[in-house]
Parts: sequence; C-alpha cells; structure tokens
Amino acid sequence: MTKRITGTALPGALFQIILFAALLGFGAYLDHEAEAVGELSPSAPSAERMTWRVDPSADVLRVARWAVDTRDSGGLPFVVVDKERARLFAFDAGGRMRASTPVLLGASPGDDAASTAAVTPAGRFVALSGQSTAEEGIVWINGEAVVALHAMPSQHSPGRGLQRLASGRVEDKRISDGSLHVSGEFYQQYLSPLRTQGSVAYVLPEVLSVRQVFSSMDRPDMQGTRVAQSPRAVSPRRPS
Repeated sequence: MTKRITGTALPGALFQIILFAALLGFGAYLDHEAEAVGELSPSAPSAERMTWRVDPSADVLRVARWAVDTRDSGGLPFVVVDKERARLFAFDAGGRMRASTPVLLGASPGDDAASTAAVTPAGRFVALSGQSTAEEGIVWINGEAVVALHAMPSQHSPGRGLQRLASGRVEDKRISDGSLHVSGEFYQQYLSPLRTQGSVAYVLPEVLSVRQVFSSMDRPDMQGTRVAQSPRAVSPRRPS
C-alpha cells in the first residue's frame, strides 16, 4: 500500500517542480523583455538626463562649500560653472547639489571678457529678483560684467548647439559669444525658477587660479560682505 501511494505521489511532485521552474523561467524572460523595451522606449531617461549627476570637481565643491559657510551666496540658490569641464552645477539655497549638465561657453578661452571677444568671464555674479526676462533667460551681473544663460533651442542658440552640447569633447562646447547655453529640459526642471528670484553664479576660472578670482576665500573674517571681482574691469556689454 505504501509503495502504491508513493508511486502515484512522485509524478505529481515532479510535475509541480517542473511547473514552478517553468513559471520562474517565463517570469525572467518577461523581466528581460521589459528591460529591453524600457531601454528603447521614448519615455526612458535620455542620455542627457543620465549625466545630470556627474560628480563635481574639487574646485566646484570648494567654492560651493565656501559660498555656504561664509554666507557669500546670501541664502540664495546658486550655480557653479566649471569652464574646464564645460559643466554647470545647480545648488539649492542650503548648498545641496541638485544636478549638473553640459553647458556651452564662450568660444575664446580666458577669464576676462575685456581681454578678447567671446570670453565667458570668471567671477561671482548676482541676479536680482525679476531682472531677467523670458527672452534673456537668466542674467547675472558683476559690476559691468554680464553673464547670460539661455535654454536651447532659442534665438540665441549657437549653430548646431544641441549637437555640440551632446558631444563628449569639451572643445566642442566652446562656441558662444560668452553666454551660457543649456538644454531646455534641464533649464525647465532646475533653473527656470531662478529667472524670477535672486540667485548667484560662480564661474570658475580656466587661466587664473580659483583663489586669484575668489580672493576672499583666503579671508576667514569674510562673511559674504564683499564679493570677488573679475580679474580686471570689463567693458559693459549687453546680455546675448
């Protein structure tokens, strides 16, 4: 009796095991197919969005930490532009990095817009609440030096701007008249609120050292009461 019951129960157990394994295999197949569809789907994260968390350089972190610790940013959100890497880093008012993005820069290397045309000047720039219009994007000012940022595409976009923005070569991003240009998607998600509120932009140098441009970093008594100026006085110019 025992042998007959065991003999009939064994095939049933084997069937359940085979069925369970088949279901597991089919589930794994569906998961693989879902991943493949996700990679090709238009709603999947774009290549640009995948780069929004690129790690900042030591100089970017140093300036951001200094801006918050000394209250140089005045409790406002701010951006740090790393010209050597052609990237813009967006920080909230508390100094937490929100995201970063490739950015188009002035065609000519340098830190002083008065030295030659098409230079993105280095220094600390302030945007006053409500001063930027939709056409101008965001405008930051340091004395007579001006840095304007635009979302692409726009009437201000350089030729083949989107292709250059997607390039992995920093030199391909040196194309503008000195103004900054980022993707429209990044602008809308992270920067558009700055157009109607106060903010600060710190543009890192590429010829001079960071401490030459932001000289107050060496002053422990500085509590945001003075600002770092561009290396030399620059001639006025309209935001482009």
